[in-house]
Amino acid sequence: MPGSQDPGPPRVPSPGLVIRHAPPKSPRPTTGETRPAPVVPAARPFTPLKLATHRDLVRYQADIAARLAAEPRMAVMMSINPVLALEALGVTMTPEISHHVLHTLQHPAAVRSRREELEESLRKVLGEPPRPNDPAWNVHLLFELRKLAPLDTQGHTPTYTPPLGQEESKPLQEMRPPGTPVRYPYPRRLAARSRVGSVEWKESLRRLDLDAPVPKLPPAAKAPNEVVLEDLWFYKDLDPVVHDALELGYIRKLAFPIHGPARFRRILDGQEPNAFLLWIHRIAFSPEPRR
Repeated sequence: MPGSQDPGPPRVPSPGLVIRHAPPKSPRPTTGETRPAPVVPAARPFTPLKLATHRDLVRYQADIAARLAAEPRMAVMMSINPVLALEALGVTMTPEISHHVLHTLQHPAAVRSRREELEESLRKVLGEPPRPNDPAWNVHLLFELRKLAPLDTQGHTPTYTPPLGQEESKPLQEMRPPGTPVRYPYPRRLAARSRVGSVEWKESLRRLDLDAPVPKLPPAAKAPNEVVLEDLWFYKDLDPVVHDALELGYIRKLAFPIHGPARFRRILDGQEPNAFLLWIHRIAFSPEPRR
């Protein structure tokens, strides 16, 4: 695919990409209803094209770009699931190439490499594919596969890294005259009559500190039915395998979201709204490669 960073295929200029989006609109009164995504017409029939190697991705990129240009709405669906969108345009891929396309889109090269390393090592150790973003599977991991005792995590929160800009702003805060209050130390809650409201603030999973030490917690009376990723953090220092599972779940959580076939079809048919289709109207490819 254009923009792939994996070594192997020869490097050639990729077609230029232009994204058209709707301009911001003035706010409208809230009705409690969500405007559905536009119905995407079925893609026109194309000559079948099979991609079996990384070289095929490069060899046929002009053909792929032409198909996407011919079906602008399906080009937008590339942001929902590029493999399924290309299948609708007659382009099929081997499992290896499909995996490559999805992971190239989801992560930078270094993060993608680490994700694949963790997936492979955990699969070997556990004897099954790791699913740390599944709270029920985490129960299976902790108390069945790794034989750990349940911990009482009630009332405890993981350690998070500082929000972006906090360290940079610290010297400026120290320059304030003594006794000068911070005007807005917390998110402002807007009046109920306002059209825009604020939600309860919550620590971001993106700032979960995987290296911070876990405080000693008392044992729980019984194992929970589910262990979300934030609670899995409290077990990371007890078992290196659990630490690796937490890191894998963290990486997957940060990934660009790729929707499965069922949701792809609902979005395609306009049955489920999606921000990409509501905001992005057209993705066009320039006829000449960008040099």
